[in-house]
Amino acid sequence: MPIRYTTRTPFQLRSRGNKKRAFNRVRNRIKRAAPVLGGKFTTDSYIHGQNGWIDAHFLGTKPPISYCLALQTTTCEYRELVQSRAWDMSYELAPERELPLFDSAAKDPKTGHIVRLRSEPLLYPELENMTRLQWSKAQHRKIADSGDIQVFEKWTLQHDYHRGVGLHATIDVPFLTIEVINAFIDRFLMTETNFYDPTPHTYRYEQVSHWGLESNALIDPLEWDAALKRQASQDAKAVHDDATRTVGARGGLTRRLFSGMHAVAAFRSDVGQA
Repeated sequence: MPIRYTTRTPFQLRSRGNKKRAFNRVRNRIKRAAPVLGGKFTTDSYIHGQNGWIDAHFLGTKPPISYCLALQTTTCEYRELVQSRAWDMSYELAPERELPLFDSAAKDPKTGHIVRLRSEPLLYPELENMTRLQWSKAQHRKIADSGDIQVFEKWTLQHDYHRGVGLHATIDVPFLTIEVINAFIDRFLMTETNFYDPTPHTYRYEQVSHWGLESNALIDPLEWDAALKRQASQDAKAVHDDATRTVGARGGLTRRLFSGMHAVAAFRSDVGQA
């Protein structure tokens, strides 16, 4: 069957009744999460104090407007732009030559079924005989330290969202914390319009704390404490199991050493008697 794509009605074009219901859902979620988040927003992203980005929802000053917030730090945007630049450079030097997935795959001679896919990564001579990913990662420091990439503090309204008005924001803070997010919401609600600060921000490689993929755990704010306790319990159990295995291994080694010493002593005794 053909895939059917549906276009969802933008929030601004929905009926007032639908807008009101969406507004009330966000308001109720904010109230429910208020003991943890402070009563201004709600989110499914676990905020651990060093987030580079989050998704959240908060209310506008005039019902039934609510906002779907995609918030990131300037360092987070900088990292993504550096990574994108490196990836684009790899294609400028070495056009795509990846073989189809099933080329060179091994097939079972009896059934004809594929039993093993090609596992060897494709190395590009133009990329110093590296894979595209390896070469791109090797360029991050050079691109980051060049100062060619600049980011700006800004936010823009997005009117194609279905559940509220979209808001994409980049702010100049080290990390996104609950206090930082609440402060941003207060700042935005003063005007509820687009904003752009022409002051450029650029960073060196060492100033970006994490260059890998950054993912956020999705969990209800009221379950954060329970989840942390479960994780702490699992970590403690893992440490205990590791220690037990280590002690067991040492015990086995001790027994083997003792048995070996016993055998040597017995051999010497036999030799002496002979």
